[in-house]
Amino acid sequence: MRTLSQILINSNSYLDLEAALPTGADLTVRIDYAQQAVREWADAYQWKELKTPATLFATNGTLTLLNFKELEAIPVDLLGNEYPEIDAADRVNQLPTDKYSYVTGNDAAGYILTLNGLATLATLSITYQRQPSNMATLSDFCEVPDDQFVAQKVISLVLQSRSDERFPQVEANAQRLLGNMIGRSMIINPGGENKVKRIGSSAYRIGSSRG
Repeated sequence: MRTLSQILINSNSYLDLEAALPTGADLTVRIDYAQQAVREWADAYQWKELKTPATLFATNGTLTLLNFKELEAIPVDLLGNEYPEIDAADRVNQLPTDKYSYVTGNDAAGYILTLNGLATLATLSITYQRQPSNMATLSDFCEVPDDQFVAQKVISLVLQSRSDERFPQVEANAQRLLGNMIGRSMIINPGGENKVKRIGSSAYRIGSSRG
């Protein structure tokens, strides 16, 4: 796991043939490129690095979700009752006694999970994907499991901005690294049995609709 500073030095070695941090406007732009790369990584898959399980005590049927991106599994209370997520606009089509959940809000205001049919003082278990760290400072560590992807994306975006003919090749390499990370993450318990997660119709995945 490397810091943002180390990643930028790595990319600068390729771009400017100097194993040193870029300076001035170049530094500002490349920090932004690195943050774009992290967001691209986060949006590509449901990563275990971003998996956030939580057991919460609900007093009024609503829960504040910190650093929220999307639900990863159906909310379940300790009695085994499930509260499948629906689009917030669809709640008018539900019965008052139906058990369901929906998420409202945005990145600026925050997100609220509302659960219909939840008993007062029920204990609820949820799993959600959080937003990734944007590496706000040069000493922040990159949580992307293969940080070479971030370095390659920085190089790719710089080359694209320069209309450099090497851009397609570097971008293809970045996407290869991203694909490799997805492939490794699809293996359950790499140290145990070599199984691949079910995908498509054989796996149930909560959507990320917002109201």
